[in-house]
Formats: sequence, structure tokens, C-alpha cells
Amino acid sequence: MTAPVGAFAGFWSRLNPRERNLLAILVVVAFVMSIGVLFVLRSDSFMESEQRIAKLRRGINLMQTRGAVYQEKLKEKAEREAMISSEPIEFAILLEEATTATLGDKKTQQEEEKPPLELGDGLVKRVYSFELRSVTLEEVTHFLHKVEDQPGHIVYTERIKVRSPSESEDRLNVEIDLATWEMVKTGDAEGDEQEEDES
Repeated sequence: MTAPVGAFAGFWSRLNPRERNLLAILVVVAFVMSIGVLFVLRSDSFMESEQRIAKLRRGINLMQTRGAVYQEKLKEKAEREAMISSEPIEFAILLEEATTATLGDKKTQQEEEKPPLELGDGLVKRVYSFELRSVTLEEVTHFLHKVEDQPGHIVYTERIKVRSPSESEDRLNVEIDLATWEMVKTGDAEGDEQEEDES
């Protein structure tokens, strides 16, 4: 172990200061060059990995926008849009039929239809609020099931607030907001615009 060290010490002692400086600079340059080569090789591997990832992303994008998955999404969208009726639903008639079928002689109170909300592309959301007084939980459940079960229309309970007038009674006062979506017919919209222009 001492021979190489002694040989290097003898070699180093035979060099003058200028040669020692040049040798040190040469070692530093060799070290820097080796680090640079490793960095270049590493950057090349990084670029190859990024290119592979970019190809995979393009493939996934094509599969989602032009493949079977995209066609399935278009089909589901068409089915959802077909469920939205273009015929306006009459909330007052709907509630009267539901109360007669499920609540007997009880009636809805404080009925109010809020202004329709246009969501774009001919889609309109309508909300109708009302109250039921002195009803049981079972009656409310049957009533809402009857109201929401409308063929050709999407009707759902957007908000419900239940209050009990007394702890000893099972009768409830209920505030309900019903909502539905409708597609406005383009002919109706154009006719309305023409009427506005004429007026």
C-alpha cells in the first residue's frame, strides 16, 4: 500500500511548480469533461423518455376522441339529451294530480314558479316552489315519488325543508323546490324574437 503512494510522491517531487499546476489543471479538465459527457448522455435518455411519453399521450388522446370510447360517449350524450323534453311541463296540473293520488283532500300552498334560467344551447331550467302542511313523512315520500315519476320529463326535488310544528306530533310542514330541464324549440324561440321585433 505504501509503494504506490511513495512512487506518486517521488513523481510529484520531481516536478517543478509549473508542471504541477499544469497537471492539476489537466486533472480538473478531465473531471469536468467526464461530468459533461455523463450529463449529455443523461439528457439524451431524458429526451427519449419524453418522446415516448408524448407518443403515449397522443395515442390516448386519439383513442378518446376518435376511437370506440369517444363513440360511446357521443351515444351516451345523445341518450341524455333525448331524455330532456321540449314540451313544457305544467307544474300546477302535475301537483294537483299528485296530491289527489297520494294526499287525498290536502292541497299544496304558497305555489310559485321562479323565472326560467337559460343554460345555453336551448336548454332551460325551471324551478317551482310550494309547501305541504300537516303531512306525514310517508305521505311526503309517496307524493315526491309520484311527482318525479313523469314519463318524458326529468323532474327532481332540488330543495326540501322539513319542519315539525310539535315534538309530540308526526305531522310535518314541508317546503319543496321542484326543478326540471327543457329544450326550447328553435321555431318557438325565433317566433318570440320576431314578435319582440314587431312590437
